[in-house]
Amino acid sequence: MLDFFFPDLRLRNTTDKEKLEHPDADMQQLLRTSRQFKLINFLFSGSRRLLREHIFTLMEQEPDRTYTLLDVGAGSCDIVLWAAREARKRGLQMNITALDNDKRILPIASQAIRNYPEIRVVEGNAMDLSRLGPFDFVFSNHLLHHLSWDEIRIFLESIIPLTQITFLMNDLKRSNWAYLGFTIFSALMTCRSFHFYDGRLSIRRAFLPEELRDFIRNNFPDRAIHVIKTYPSRVALLYMAATMNEHDFR
Repeated sequence: MLDFFFPDLRLRNTTDKEKLEHPDADMQQLLRTSRQFKLINFLFSGSRRLLREHIFTLMEQEPDRTYTLLDVGAGSCDIVLWAAREARKRGLQMNITALDNDKRILPIASQAIRNYPEIRVVEGNAMDLSRLGPFDFVFSNHLLHHLSWDEIRIFLESIIPLTQITFLMNDLKRSNWAYLGFTIFSALMTCRSFHFYDGRLSIRRAFLPEELRDFIRNNFPDRAIHVIKTYPSRVALLYMAATMNEHDFR
């Protein structure tokens, strides 16, 4: 019974798959899960704070430019919708590409952005980005934990040449307290969706900061990729391709 609330999290789970990823997943549960991501991201992801600190502050150094942002694994687009509204509020110009490979979610995303011409939804695989870019900023939220270590390496190798200024990859920190907290929250707030199973598995698939640091040190020793610990129970990769003064805005 104790393992139900406090499983062994010393090693990252890289084998089990989330129910949302199954091609024959129940469509009603999938849609409900997609809608609930908006609440979960708002409460727990920390993406808005990270985007403000590491992307919007840079944009305001050159407020007359038109910037480009790629969101990899955008899902139903709740985060890019917030980013578009935040850019409008600050008087900044941003063109956003929302990429996802789940054909079941794309119609929901397209409907969600119908009043935001600065956002386009594109079907595509995070492991094959050769036809896209370049972009000033590349962002992902809760994408990396879906990938194996080899896939993360390939993904970052493809992202680096596309990134003109910064990429920011926000993800989950693996911890018993995060697992317990989400277990309680999901049991109360996300019924009749995949979140209870998938969210707990996501934490088991997530990262320790020192794991990511060792991974970056071993695979990208000459790249300025930094591991950031943030709250609540989040860890992010931040890469600076260029300072604003160095970047060519042709």
